[in-house]
Amino acid sequence: MEFNIFLIAAALVIAAALTWLILKFFFAPQQGEQGTLEGNRQSAVIIVRGGYSPAVVTMRAGVPITLTFDRRETGECTSHVVFSDLGLDVMLPGNDITDVNLPALPAGEYPFACGMNMVHGMLRVTGESHTDTAATSAVAPSLPAAAPTPIASNAIGTNALDAERRESEERRKEIRQLTKLVAIGTVLTLPVFVPMMIMLAPNGHMLVPEWLMNPWLQAILITPVMFYCGAPIHRVGWPALIHRAPDMNSLVTLGTTAAYAYSLALCVISSLFPAGSREPYFESVGVVITLVLLGRLLETKAREGTGKAVQALIKLRPRIAHAFTTDSTAATTGTIPQDWREATAAHDVDIDSVKAGDLLIVHAGERVPVDGEIVDGTATVDESMITGESQPVEKSSAQDAVLTGATVLLTGDVLMRATQVGGETVLAQIIAMVSRAQATKAPVQKLADKIARIFVPAVMIIAVWTFAIWFAFGPEPKLAHALVTAVSVVIIACPCALGLATPLSMTAAMGLGATNGVLVTSAKALEQAHDIRTVVFDKTGTITRGIVDTTAVDSSPSYEHDPVKEGSREAVAALHAAGIRTVMLSGDRAEVAERIAHEVGIDTVIAQVKPDGKAYWIRQLQIARDQAHHSEGESDTAVSSVSSRIGDVSDGLIAMVGDGINDAPALAQADLGIAIGTGTDVAMQSADVTLMNGDLRGVLKTINLSKATMRNIRENLAWAFGYNIIGIPIAAGVLYPLTGWLLSPMIAGLAMALSSVCLVLNANRLHGAKISETVVNATSTNTDTAISTTRAPHVIIDEHSTMTHSGAAQSADAACATHHTSGTTAGNTTKEHPMDMHHMHMNAAPAEGETATDPVCGMTVAVNADAITREYEGKTYYFCGEHCANNFAKAPQIFLEK
Repeated sequence: MEFNIFLIAAALVIAAALTWLILKFFFAPQQGEQGTLEGNRQSAVIIVRGGYSPAVVTMRAGVPITLTFDRRETGECTSHVVFSDLGLDVMLPGNDITDVNLPALPAGEYPFACGMNMVHGMLRVTGESHTDTAATSAVAPSLPAAAPTPIASNAIGTNALDAERRESEERRKEIRQLTKLVAIGTVLTLPVFVPMMIMLAPNGHMLVPEWLMNPWLQAILITPVMFYCGAPIHRVGWPALIHRAPDMNSLVTLGTTAAYAYSLALCVISSLFPAGSREPYFESVGVVITLVLLGRLLETKAREGTGKAVQALIKLRPRIAHAFTTDSTAATTGTIPQDWREATAAHDVDIDSVKAGDLLIVHAGERVPVDGEIVDGTATVDESMITGESQPVEKSSAQDAVLTGATVLLTGDVLMRATQVGGETVLAQIIAMVSRAQATKAPVQKLADKIARIFVPAVMIIAVWTFAIWFAFGPEPKLAHALVTAVSVVIIACPCALGLATPLSMTAAMGLGATNGVLVTSAKALEQAHDIRTVVFDKTGTITRGIVDTTAVDSSPSYEHDPVKEGSREAVAALHAAGIRTVMLSGDRAEVAERIAHEVGIDTVIAQVKPDGKAYWIRQLQIARDQAHHSEGESDTAVSSVSSRIGDVSDGLIAMVGDGINDAPALAQADLGIAIGTGTDVAMQSADVTLMNGDLRGVLKTINLSKATMRNIRENLAWAFGYNIIGIPIAAGVLYPLTGWLLSPMIAGLAMALSSVCLVLNANRLHGAKISETVVNATSTNTDTAISTTRAPHVIIDEHSTMTHSGAAQSADAACATHHTSGTTAGNTTKEHPMDMHHMHMNAAPAEGETATDPVCGMTVAVNADAITREYEGKTYYFCGEHCANNFAKAPQIFLEK
């Protein structure tokens, strides 16, 4: 083979120049567009069409923000905008305008992305906060103090339901449109594609009429496919390139445009092309576009499944309530009307018109319209859709029983009084929690995100060099080979697979958890749960039922005869079977705590623990795990005691299971906080995980859910990376020297179209995960030693119980600060959603030497010159560590409104 030195040099120089231009175009710093200030709010308009324009918006700190998203396209890709740092996921209807209201934010960068994690933007907040008088005057001299705007208002209550309806309608429209385009593309492409395939067969040219092979006929048939059927791709692909945010549509647009232009040029000036390079590729253009549209159609249908669990929850909300109509004073006097069972006693009203205090009638077989309490009657209630517990519950007015909206009365009729309506109901809060959780990112996604950001430019560079190398060094016909390989490279690449690998699985998993009574508040928490190796339980109200002894006095409640909850023994036994150690913290005397621990099968019990000492002991366990021998304010004796009695199980996480507010410091201190709910305690939504039915077997569900999710994510990531790592080199022609085979752009298009579909289908497999199994698959290295539940537990007496309240609290504060500022061998376990606590004196201005309460995690903090503080609306707030302070600074009103 002879080489043309001039041709080789020219090809390589041009490729190098194009590489430099691609890098400069895509990675040069982007200037942000400054928002406009009007009155007490600043705003900016962001056009959504193949990307965000502008992609970077700059705002001033300390002033509420409105971002108006003007979406000028349809389809799944940009149908949502997600602010992962703020836990905000907002639907953007196609060809419509949507306002996203944000509170006054401190200086920093707040990235946002599309729901498929492919289109990215940045909200850049600069300057001082509005608590700085001088800065405020400089920005807006007459700016009044702005009322805080709830961040997640778009995801709560009826707004979530309305968004779901709009999204479902848009998806149906998208499916109808794609179905039409696929049909048109198929009809027009087949007359071009079939003859080309027949021509490949032996003596195929004798079977195909010559007029069917006319390039002009092919051009006439494929041009509508290119510009009409392919319009949804090109309308997104070209703007995405211009906005320097290229995606899969951009690659398809580049590939099909190159093939179409080359083929059309052959029709006009074929004589100018080298011999052997005069074959058009119209069939590839038609097949690729039709297959991409078919893949998008299949993906759109399949993506309905990933969120079906949450959609099912939303659809549980009744639309009609039976309001009690009798002129009665029962609602105000508390008397029970006797005529509520009569057929004429109720009239139907819209659910949105129900107010707290209204009397409602619910019949057997109906769903409870809102949260409330039974005024009269007895019923058997199915609460499985809220708690995940399949066993029906008997409720009556004699028990002062509460009813949760959307649960079903299996038998009996009741008269109920509404207590929580609209966005305050348990169902609405669950929907809001899941929506916010799905807006967060799991750490495992970080690598895929980094690669996805540079993926398309990298593919373009690979395509440029593929073309250059084939054109310079390849066999004849050089131009045809160079075009085929370059087009195949850009068409086979699938950046969406990288962006979708984790979010799809997380969406399906969180919905599955919600329908099983396991509410996970962040993707990070769901990822971490499978690494739990030690579970610490609070005793009263967690392991036991929390029933006060009948002999106790009101001023000094006693729980010595508190019965063990159903399921506690089974949960602990299953944890042991998985090699997970258990610890119980109890304020009872040693002999009482030991008896309960032995009955349940707990390994180690720490007795006589003061309420403010639980976080301290969580920290001791973390230190023992990390094999630290010295730490601030903590004794070697305590550490060695814990190490000797519980052992090191050293690379795992420590979970704390408690029943809410009283255990908040310990829940915040633990690597993973699991709150026990009782159906109406969804106010504890700032825990990492909330178990709705209060059954400790929910801990097993959480771990099972995490393991199933991580397994699914690993499968998706393996497919996403493997597909691209293998597919792109094959498309570039690496097998040609060995096999003489080049990948057809049509095959490349088929592979790309099916890649994302495979991910969606795999994520949907999570709906079949058996998270209620009683045995967790062990991943610990020392699970061969099952822990006996018959032996007596190790007992540790809390020697710090004699410490003064202030001293114990400060020790806990020190522990919390250490935890937040130092990593563990198990990885970064910084809390994203620390537990809520009582306000105590958060708004007061404590003096030097006094204590204040961290408004984020609830820890008591010493007030001194070294304290970590943040200013907000003229007040100083004190924090146990920088992490809590930074969380507070992002959105103070969230923590102050609790």
